[in-house]
Amino acid sequence: MTMQNTTLAKPGTKVVRVGPDGAAWIEGYRCDECGAVVTVATMACRNCASRTPPAPFRATDHGTLYSWSVVHRSYPGIAVPFVSAIVDLHDGLSLKGTLRNVDATTLRLGMPVVLVFDDAGGAHDQNGAPYVGYHFVPEGVSE
Repeated sequence: MTMQNTTLAKPGTKVVRVGPDGAAWIEGYRCDECGAVVTVATMACRNCASRTPPAPFRATDHGTLYSWSVVHRSYPGIAVPFVSAIVDLHDGLSLKGTLRNVDATTLRLGMPVVLVFDDAGGAHDQNGAPYVGYHFVPEGVSE
């Protein structure tokens, strides 16, 4: 019997989850009482104060551009300019991330975007396991 290298990727942020098959997704939490959504688990709903903890759910990968900033100055090794964006996913979650493969002059409020998972810039843990991160691309643009 031969052993294969089965080092699974690790989440690069607190909202990313990685399944046993290596597939990544964003996990959100929804209140059963009022429907409010958040990206962190809480003991009670922050919106309606229900004492029932919001239930986890797998977030959609489609959303719309809510706000953005074109960054022209960053840390050494980070290519500039890049677009830092806030995206409202269709299920109610709001996420901040980089918007790639877009001309900054074409950005508009409500622009449809898609969530894409990547290798978190090539980062690995001390055992060589890669980290999974995410970014956004305009809908209809291939990665």
